[in-house]
Amino acid sequence: MNPYQRFHSLPNLIAAVAILGAVVAFGPMLRALAAEAMAGSGKVGMWALLAGLCAILVILWGVMAEIVLPAILKLGGLRRLVLGSAYVEGSWIQAERGGPNGPRIAIVSLKPSRNGLLLSSTSLTRSGEAESGIQTEFYQLSWPHLEFKFRETLPADSGKQAEGIGEIQFDLTGGAPKRYSGCLQTLGADKRVKTEGIKLTSWRERRHLRSLEGRRDVLAKYWAAFYEGPIVTVARSEEGPRFGKSAAGREREEGGIVPRRRATDWRKSDTTPTADRIRDEIASTSTD
Repeated sequence: MNPYQRFHSLPNLIAAVAILGAVVAFGPMLRALAAEAMAGSGKVGMWALLAGLCAILVILWGVMAEIVLPAILKLGGLRRLVLGSAYVEGSWIQAERGGPNGPRIAIVSLKPSRNGLLLSSTSLTRSGEAESGIQTEFYQLSWPHLEFKFRETLPADSGKQAEGIGEIQFDLTGGAPKRYSGCLQTLGADKRVKTEGIKLTSWRERRHLRSLEGRRDVLAKYWAAFYEGPIVTVARSEEGPRFGKSAAGREREEGGIVPRRRATDWRKSDTTPTADRIRDEIASTSTD
């Protein structure tokens, strides 16, 4: 399902409801005024007046459905309301891995267009220099999967503007997507460039992208997050218990020596009345 189809049906629906509401609300009054104005002109004049009113209503419906309401629905707050959890418009930072020029980072913009969605991006080096840019020419959205055809807006060294295809899979973990993964492949290339995107939700970061120094700060932050982040490993605790081993076994493992205890040691250490009786019996037996 393409959630952007809502923007094709919603303006028509709102315009139709508005026109029908106006007809129901003001129809009787307009009919009475028309009857007084056309008194004596006969049925021909009455039908001509009705035809003119219908033409005016159709024109009003077209203006509302094609111009007024689409312009209103371009407002970010209304688009969030209409798209709901499918709202992906805004600025994204994209990491590109596996390309011929090594790892890169790109600023991706998803904006509303007359046909639905417009994707454009600018790929940058680590120092912030623009290397290439792409813009979509055609897209197919089967939520949450986006497929598009693109062409490079910055020509290569040969002077040609390469074309290619791309895919994006949005992450649906809670609410509107904040991450995606995908790939890019230029026509004629053997390998795909893997992509991973994070949405810029901070208004400060979006504002910093407008200046050169601010852009470098934002890119440095996300370059470190994508390519220089720490690798988290779970180390086995040296102080933790070792299951399946006796205390003596653990002491031997740690270098300690457990002295072997003889029966006489146990007899000397045991001071219970029963032990005293047994020792007396053993002593009398040995004297016999």
